[in-house]
Amino acid sequence: MTDKITKLPVRFKPAPGEEGRTLKVVDTLFKRDECSHIQGFGPSITYLIREGETEVECSNCGTRLDPMFVLTQMAHAETNWLRTRQLHIDEMKRLSERKRTKCECCGKMTRISRR
Repeated sequence: MTDKITKLPVRFKPAPGEEGRTLKVVDTLFKRDECSHIQGFGPSITYLIREGETEVECSNCGTRLDPMFVLTQMAHAETNWLRTRQLHIDEMKRLSERKRTKCECCGKMTRISRR
């Protein structure tokens, strides 16, 4: 039965190697050995800004960064800080309005000491 099969003169393309790729996704958020240039991940990151230059430098690894990237990171950090601050203020206000709490030992309501 294999006598009737004729091979076509078609050559397949070789599989692309690493150098043949045009796009490569690099996930640096969770690599601890490399700098991700993002505040809050890994070591404390500060940005070095020099007057007269259009780029910002990462103090951790020395990479030159886009100023809009740095501005976005700083805006996210400030938004998170303001959100956390407001939650803290609301919680402190709620706790200051309480007069009594339930005792863990006997289960009765007891007065909160304000010393």
